[in-house]
Amino acid sequence: MKTLVSALLLLKRLPRTGWLEEGVKNPESVASHSYSLAVMAMAEAEARGLDVCKAVKMALLHDLAESYTGDLTPATKKKIPKNIFHQVERAIIRELVSSLPPHIAQQYTELYEEYLERRTPEARLVHRLDRRELVEEALWLNKRQKISLNRFGIA
Repeated sequence: MKTLVSALLLLKRLPRTGWLEEGVKNPESVASHSYSLAVMAMAEAEARGLDVCKAVKMALLHDLAESYTGDLTPATKKKIPKNIFHQVERAIIRELVSSLPPHIAQQYTELYEEYLERRTPEARLVHRLDRRELVEEALWLNKRQKISLNRFGIA
């Protein structure tokens, strides 16, 4: 559990790289992003009749590996072969949950796999909402700090 808590504490302090590169003052942290995504997943999964608990857990787990890798932008991730990057992320997740009771560690690892592979409606929903959360944050920052929306694919 100590390793997991350490990772969470790091994520609270890890600013989102895309915002830093765009010059955002006081950018959100990865943990802040994950929290927003989890609340969005809760509401959307409920509205769609999906497994709310599964969607929220996926949202909370989806960027946990970034406590080791840092917050890599999509442009940086494209430079790394996808299978290698996912192997690294999977290994990090396994390590971070290894101190939990085995059945919980297995459940979280399986949920993370499900998310990566977009195997279920909940996983696909969390992926879509992850993008939507980014767009909403970008629009909010554009109004307040006049950031460019081009690099985020928003016209």
